Amino acid sequence: MDIARQIESFLLLSGGWVPTRLICERFDIPERRLRQAEDRQGLLDDFAVSSTCAKESGYIHHKFLPTEQWLPIKHRLRRHAISELRRVQRWSRARLNCTTGKRPGMIERHSGQMLFL
Repeated sequence: MDIARQIESFLLLSGGWVPTRLICERFDIPERRLRQAEDRQGLLDDFAVSSTCAKESGYIHHKFLPTEQWLPIKHRLRRHAISELRRVQRWSRARLNCTTGKRPGMIERHSGQMLFL
């Protein structure tokens, strides 16, 4: 059994939040391997959620995560993703400004109409 499945079994047996430090010590892996890094998926991404809301960081299996704890995590991830997409959009506009010397059109949020400035 690979290490991810071993950790999943461990989280299922624990039935709740498990400190990151405990997972790393028990399975002799660095903390960074648990999380996503650039294009590499984290070991626990498919079955667990992490949080640093408590005094120390930890993980919980999706099976045991109550909705009231999941929703703030979900909204935080969604806000972060949207802000990253907006940043890419701003950079694309700025790059277009530099390469063409023209200001690109802007989309008005409420009506969806294109504005040429």
